[in-house]
Amino acid sequence: MSKVITYATVISVPSITMWDQFDYWKFLAGLGIFLFGMSQIEVALRTLAGRSFRVFLRNNTNTRIKAILAGIVITALLQSSSVVSLMTLAMVGAGIMTMTSALGIIIGSNLGTTLKGWIVAIFGFKFSIESFSLPMLAIGGITYLLLGKYEKPSNIGRLLIGFGFMFLGLDFMKTSIDFLAQTFDLSPYANYGPVVFLLVGFIFTAIIQSSSATMVITLSALNSGIITFPAATAMVIGADLGTTITALIGGMPGIPIKKRVALGHFLFNLVTDIIAFIFMVPITNFITKVLGIADPLMAVVAFHSSFNLIGILIFAPTLSYFARFLENRFKKSTPFMGRFIHQISSFELSEEAIQALKNETGGLLEDVIQLNRLAFKQVHSSFWQGRDAFSKQYLQVKQLESEIFAFYNSLQQEKLQPEESVRLNQIMLVVRYALHSAKSLKDIEPNLRDFENAGIDSLMNLYQAFKSNSGQFIEHAVIFFSATAHDMEMLIKLSAEIQKNYDDIPLLISEKKFQKEVPPLDISTALTVNREMYSTHRSLILALNHFIMPNELAREFANMGIIGK
Repeated sequence: MSKVITYATVISVPSITMWDQFDYWKFLAGLGIFLFGMSQIEVALRTLAGRSFRVFLRNNTNTRIKAILAGIVITALLQSSSVVSLMTLAMVGAGIMTMTSALGIIIGSNLGTTLKGWIVAIFGFKFSIESFSLPMLAIGGITYLLLGKYEKPSNIGRLLIGFGFMFLGLDFMKTSIDFLAQTFDLSPYANYGPVVFLLVGFIFTAIIQSSSATMVITLSALNSGIITFPAATAMVIGADLGTTITALIGGMPGIPIKKRVALGHFLFNLVTDIIAFIFMVPITNFITKVLGIADPLMAVVAFHSSFNLIGILIFAPTLSYFARFLENRFKKSTPFMGRFIHQISSFELSEEAIQALKNETGGLLEDVIQLNRLAFKQVHSSFWQGRDAFSKQYLQVKQLESEIFAFYNSLQQEKLQPEESVRLNQIMLVVRYALHSAKSLKDIEPNLRDFENAGIDSLMNLYQAFKSNSGQFIEHAVIFFSATAHDMEMLIKLSAEIQKNYDDIPLLISEKKFQKEVPPLDISTALTVNREMYSTHRSLILALNHFIMPNELAREFANMGIIGK
């Protein structure tokens, strides 16, 4: 290992005399300006087109091929694989996107991010950088300062500033390396082999956490003649692997979904980079001799794109199996009931966070529906856990409610768009009604047990009536909940059904046989149970209404007065 470090040191620092002459402050300033420019481009593009890109990803990732193409296109336009990864993580965590689609986007983004190398190789070394970087900085800076209070113009200005700084930083690094090349003797290092240069690219990228910066330095060194073409291709492979190590280290302390995506990204790059290194000579020969790309700078970026494309072709056919492998990793049990909200690691993407909250609320509704079944033991025997099943289910509902409210409170601290606030409030109405339904049922569950085991025919018949009414209502509610198309007519029918059930029970109680067999206190209890059963089902209808129907229609139904208070 010490030998490798010595080689890397020798390559980085050819001699004390040369280092004294090397303008390292200009080189480091160029690196800093380049990285700052990239960060400004990322921020500007994320603000300008973040939502439209997220919509594009949601609507165009239902197949492996579409997911891969989406990853390529979005990353090429955004020029930030980290932003694409953040969007992808949020969508998978929210239940919007499958792991297979997420992996397709991730491996596609690896190819999309190589566009930056093409931009740098074409514009950074073939034209006078000052001729377009200075106008970008001038126009961008003036736009940002004069129109800073307007979001879109200020971000366009920020975007121009970012590109201007990126190319200006490249120019600083290029000119400082050009001076070094005049006194640098490459011959002593010609026999070190590609492994050493791969490690140099790997270590440098791991330190600065930017494969794009490593690519720029590699192209600058190649353009100046400091390194050879084979050394440059090896450094590009090392940079590709180095950025994945950074992502892996960053993802491991995170939530399970983040760990799975980070592991998938690492394994993809590891396999791809091993293949690229083994077949480096055949691939470069194909690029230079078959494709006829003689320019070494263009050949290096073509090599970078080529081995990422090869990786995609290898992984694409088995992406679903790869996804299942990852989904079986990091399955350590957690104290949480929620399945979606705890997969959101950042509230920056509020739209995905709200979708995760809605999906979690859908799970809460399912739990409340199951609670209704358990109240009358209308579940498959394998799910019946004895006398405590209802109580355990109710505690599960309460715990999930508390997790939802904690997530809601955190989300409220973010800057939300007006339409997002409306969606959030509608979701919380669902939670409120669902919990009211569960609470009403919990209050009468002991009375239902008493009726079931009373030993009095009239009370046992009453219990069977409650059981039959509830069973039919829940069956119809589930049909509405699961339907692909919804309309208000279905809600009106459900409301009429529970009203009829509520009106029929007093008729049963008023029968002479019932009045004769049942003590007055139990008659009063029976009427109370009937009222609470109505309240339970009414609240569930309102919860379904606000969960499924658009906000305006949901409020219209709630204000129609069809369903009682």
